[in-house]
Amino acid sequence: MRQVCILVERQTEEAIVNTLMTDAAAARSIYLTPIIVHTSLTSTGASRGGGSWKHYDRQLNDLLSQSHWDAIGLMVDYYGYPSGAPGFELPEAPGNQRQPQIVEALKGHYSDPRFHPLVVLHEIESLVLAAIDAGGGRDLLSEKTIEHLIRLMADAGGPENINGGERTSPSKRLLALEPEYGKTSTGISILREAGLAAVLDRCPVFAAWWRGLLAC
Repeated sequence: MRQVCILVERQTEEAIVNTLMTDAAAARSIYLTPIIVHTSLTSTGASRGGGSWKHYDRQLNDLLSQSHWDAIGLMVDYYGYPSGAPGFELPEAPGNQRQPQIVEALKGHYSDPRFHPLVVLHEIESLVLAAIDAGGGRDLLSEKTIEHLIRLMADAGGPENINGGERTSPSKRLLALEPEYGKTSTGISILREAGLAAVLDRCPVFAAWWRGLLAC
């Protein structure tokens, strides 16, 4: 069985990997392990995620030095992409053209062919929006919220085109409409309802990365 890990930002991404991806990977004889990037410790001793790129860099280099991994994935949001990361200095480009340029910068910096980076357009909650579009969350979100989000995705041309920003990122839109929304509770339940195939159908950037990771 092949061994694949994905370095992720926080507990939300870890839960998404465990909920959506591990069974699909296992069906392809891949044992998939999410690993939260280690930054600092909370008061309870748990590791925080996210933070400065130096933490990602240290851990990526450590993972790439371990020969037992058949592939090493990375899942990091385009919105809030860390300063100092490969490609951060690239100027904005029309549409979503800067995102693949950042991905290529990451591949160039970490040149190991086992490395498969994903810069999520525009934020990991775009996958939740895709699940909502597929029919998930009808018992968890108001009808008004669902109708608004479906119109938003249709106008934008898909959930991955919902832009990032302090008020316009997918998670901020969800929280503005549903203040009780929980990333690791509501969001994960919605994803579980819709399933991986429905998300892949609506998120071509995510789907292309996933196919590449499975082909390791």
